[in-house]
Amino acid sequence: MKFRIVHNLPQRMRITLVLPKRHIPDNSQIENLFFAVDGVHKVSFNGRTRGLLIRYNGDGAVRVALLKIIKEAPLIFVTKENIKHNRLEQKKKAVVLSGALLVARPMIPFMLAPFFALYGAMPVLKKGFRATLKRRLSVDTLDSAAIGISLLRGDYLTASFITFFLKVGDYLEERIRQKSRESLSKMFQNQDGWAWIKRNGYETKVHIKDIVTGDHVVVRTGSSIPVDGIVVEGVALVNQSSMTGEPLPVSKMAGLMVYAGTVLEEGLLTVKSIRVGDATRVSKIIKVIEESEGSKADVQNHAEMLANKIVPYSFLLSGLTYLFSGNPLKAASVLLVDYSCSIKLSTPLTLMSAMIVASKRGVLIKGGRFIEKLAQANIFVFDKTGTLTEAKPKVLDLIPFNGFNREYLLKNVACVEEHFPHPVATAVVKRAEDEGLDHEENHAEVEYILAHGIASRIEGKRILVGSKHFVCEDNKIRVQREEPVIKDFMDRGYSILYVAVEDTLAGVVVIEDQVREDAQRFLKTLKDLCVGRIIMLTGDNDATARHVAKRLGIEEYHAQLLPEKKREIVKDLKDNGYVVAMVGDGINDSPALSYADIGISLKHGADIAREACDILLLDAALEGILEAREIAQDAMLRIKKNFRYIIGINSALMGLGIAGMITPVASAFMHNATTILVTVNALKPYRITSHSQREDNGLK
Repeated sequence: MKFRIVHNLPQRMRITLVLPKRHIPDNSQIENLFFAVDGVHKVSFNGRTRGLLIRYNGDGAVRVALLKIIKEAPLIFVTKENIKHNRLEQKKKAVVLSGALLVARPMIPFMLAPFFALYGAMPVLKKGFRATLKRRLSVDTLDSAAIGISLLRGDYLTASFITFFLKVGDYLEERIRQKSRESLSKMFQNQDGWAWIKRNGYETKVHIKDIVTGDHVVVRTGSSIPVDGIVVEGVALVNQSSMTGEPLPVSKMAGLMVYAGTVLEEGLLTVKSIRVGDATRVSKIIKVIEESEGSKADVQNHAEMLANKIVPYSFLLSGLTYLFSGNPLKAASVLLVDYSCSIKLSTPLTLMSAMIVASKRGVLIKGGRFIEKLAQANIFVFDKTGTLTEAKPKVLDLIPFNGFNREYLLKNVACVEEHFPHPVATAVVKRAEDEGLDHEENHAEVEYILAHGIASRIEGKRILVGSKHFVCEDNKIRVQREEPVIKDFMDRGYSILYVAVEDTLAGVVVIEDQVREDAQRFLKTLKDLCVGRIIMLTGDNDATARHVAKRLGIEEYHAQLLPEKKREIVKDLKDNGYVVAMVGDGINDSPALSYADIGISLKHGADIAREACDILLLDAALEGILEAREIAQDAMLRIKKNFRYIIGINSALMGLGIAGMITPVASAFMHNATTILVTVNALKPYRITSHSQREDNGLK
C-alpha cells in the first residue's frame, strides 16, 4: 500500500494513505492492522482525509514494524460488502442524473438534445452491444434495441423516459437484493464492535475479533452477545428471535447455552466462549445462505431457461409488428417487455427468504434446490438410533460370560469405546465414570470397522466390541450357550453390544434406547400431511426394530442393515419414482443421506453426517422438519404464482403494445412495476403453523 509520512515525532506518527477513491474501508479495518503490535497505544483513521494517526512507545523497532505493515498490507479492504454498496450508489447516481436530464430537457437547446439523450442511454446501449458481440440475445439486447429505435426516429423524449425507467428498475432491483442481504446481517449484530472480557479478575475491552475460545465475556443490558458459549455467572433475559423466532425473551442462567447475534434485554451475564468468529452458529448459517445463491432449484433453472428462450421470439414479434403496422413505436413497445428479468429476481429472492426464515426456526437449508425437493418429498426414511430414539442411549446392564467379571468387561469396553463419538460409545464411557472405574490407556491401536464394531488389543489379548454380525459371523465367535439370555433382552426391545476376548464371548452390554418424546407426535403429524410412506431403517436386530416400530406406529421397517444396504433401499425408492427424504445422524447413515433427494441430519449427529446432509436441524426437535416443509411448500407456491403473474401481466403488456394502446414509455414503466410487485410478494412474511395449531387442526 502506498503512503506518505506527514510527521514523525518520538511517540506519534501521522500518515496519509493512498487508497482507491471508491471502496473506502471502515475505520476499524485499518486500525485493527496495528493493534497487534506491542508498544502501540492508540490508532485512529479518518476515512474522509485518509489520515492515520498512531501513538506508540517511541521504540524504533515498533516504528519499523508499523511501516512494514503499511507497505505489505494488501488491498483487502475492497470487500464484497463495499463493492455491493458502491454498486448500489452508482445505480442511484445514474437514476438521479437521468431524472435531472429529463427535468432540464426543456432548457436544453434543440441541437444538443440528441447528445444528451445518447449520453443518458449509453450505459444501456453498451450492455446490449456487449451481449450482441457475444452472440447472445438477452434482456439487455431488447432494451438497447427499443431505445435505439427511438433515437433513430429522433424521439429523444421517449428514449430519455425509457432510459430513466430502466435505471429506476435496475436501482430498485439492486436495492431489494441488498435489503435481503441486510436481513442476514441483522441476525448477528455488532460484529465489528467491542466487548468486555474478564481476565485475572479485571474487565478488559477487546475487539470482538480478538476474543478466543475460553474467554469469559461480560454482556450487559442492551448488548449483543458476540460468541456462542455457556453462561457461567448471572441471570438475564435474552432475545433470541433472530435465531429461533421466539417472540418473547427467554431466561438465561448458569449452565445454559447462549448464541452470537442474540441480544441481552435485561440483566448481566458472564459467558464462557465456546465458538467465536466464523465458528459461531449464526456465522455458519449466514455463510451457507450466502453461498446457496449459486445453488439453483430446478424450478428456477427451468423458468430462466424458458424466459431466455422467449427473447428471440420477442425480436421476431417486434419485427412482424413493424412489418404489418409500419409503426416503430408499437415495435419498440414489444421489445421493452421481457419475462426473464422478473423471474431472475423474484425466484432466488423467494428461495433465499425461505432459507432465512427456516434458519430462524432452527433449520439450516444448504441451497435453493433442497427447498424444492423438501416440498416435493413423498416418502420419508428414518434411521432409528439417535433419530427416532434418544440421542443418548443408556447402559442398562452388563452381562459377563465364560469366567469374565463385570468390572473387567465395563473397564475395557469403555477403554476402547472412548475414542469414538458415537452415542452408544458415550453411554458406555459414562457408565464407567458413574461407577468410578478407571480405564486408563492400556490398549494397542484401536481399529474402527464402519457399522460393525471395534477391534484392538488389551494386555496382549485381542478384544472385539460390536454387533452380532461383527463378533459372531465375521470373527466366528460362538454364542450358542449364551443365546437364551441374550434373546430375552432382545425380545424386550433392548439393543445388544457383543464383547469378545480372543475367541471367547466375554459378555454383552445391554443398551436401553428410549424412544424420543416428540417422535410419536411428529410421525403422526407427518402422516396427517399425506406423506406417501414412512420407513424406518436400522442396523439393530429385528426384535428391537419391531419393538420401536410398534411403539411409534411405523408399519414399514428394515433391520440389521449395513450402510450399503441403507443406500440400496434409498436408491430403489428413487428408481421407483419417489422423492426421498432421508433423516439420519450417524456415520453409517452418510451414504444414504448423500444419495437421497434430500438428506436431513440432526445437530448431535456425526461430523460426516452433518457434512453430507442437505438440511441440518440446529435444534434437536423433529418438529423443525415439519416447519421447514411448510416453509418450502409455501415458497414453491409463491414461485409458481409469481411465474403466472409474470407471464400473464407481461403478455398483456405485449398485446397492448402491439395494439398501440400503450406507448413504449408506459410499457417500460408497467414492466418495471410488475418486477417490483412480484419481488415484494417473494419477500412477504411466512406463516408457520405452530404445534398447538396442528393439534387443534387434528381435533377438527
